[in-house]
Amino acid sequence: MNRKIELPIVASLISLALFSCRSTRITRATFPSDTTAPAARPDSVDTEKAFAEAREIREKVMGNRVSYETFTADVKMDFEDDRGKKGNNLGVNIRMQYDSAIWVRIGGPLNVEGARILITRDSIKVTNRLEGTVMLRSTAEGKELMKLEMGLTELQDLLVGNPVFLGDSVGQVVRTQSIVSFMSKMKDLVSQFNVFADDYAIQQVKLTDADGSRPTPRVVELTYGDFRTVEGRKLAFQRKIYVEEKQVMKVALDFRKMEFNKPVSFPFPIPSSYTRQ
Repeated sequence: MNRKIELPIVASLISLALFSCRSTRITRATFPSDTTAPAARPDSVDTEKAFAEAREIREKVMGNRVSYETFTADVKMDFEDDRGKKGNNLGVNIRMQYDSAIWVRIGGPLNVEGARILITRDSIKVTNRLEGTVMLRSTAEGKELMKLEMGLTELQDLLVGNPVFLGDSVGQVVRTQSIVSFMSKMKDLVSQFNVFADDYAIQQVKLTDADGSRPTPRVVELTYGDFRTVEGRKLAFQRKIYVEEKQVMKVALDFRKMEFNKPVSFPFPIPSSYTRQ
């Protein structure tokens, strides 16, 4: 794994500047709530019903949150972008302490370590063991680099499969027999959700910038699949992410194993010979 490939992978695990996919094709989701048709002006009764429905949807979606003290996972990752960069069958090991740390090890062919990442509440550290370099950043610098307000707990939610980017507002609700589709607006983002109609588990999320005047609009799509029960928790073992901004990037994460509340450690040696970036 060379540095040109490794750093986009690092970015994908630090924020939503992710890629997606393997050799298989990713089918992008459709969102019934995505409509430009003007909404009819509601009366007070309709408004009260809409508020009640929005509250119910948000509570049911958030009711699927996974609680834990520690989390570990073994993942197979494949990625590619529209400029020809790709990686297949990369081994990723994840360890997390809730609200404290995220530790990631990325291995290439024959499980040779290529990168190690440690994210805490105030810092981001990345070692490139093939190039002999180390990158040290504050979390504030990471947020500024990615232009995305996402803290440690939000990153942990993303990795464990909890709902992310769900604001207090819920609207444009469309129900079908199998899914409930709705929109949620936050300060800088507009999120569209497809959730399963029976248990409100998230199926797809689409994120766009609230500011439509950006010269290059950013679109991020998250797709969850292959749900299994682990220690009483319903989890998506397959995650696919599609990102489109100045280029198209894709990543597929196939979780092979997940465990909760086991003892974890976060070894992060930095050899004195490494060059700081």
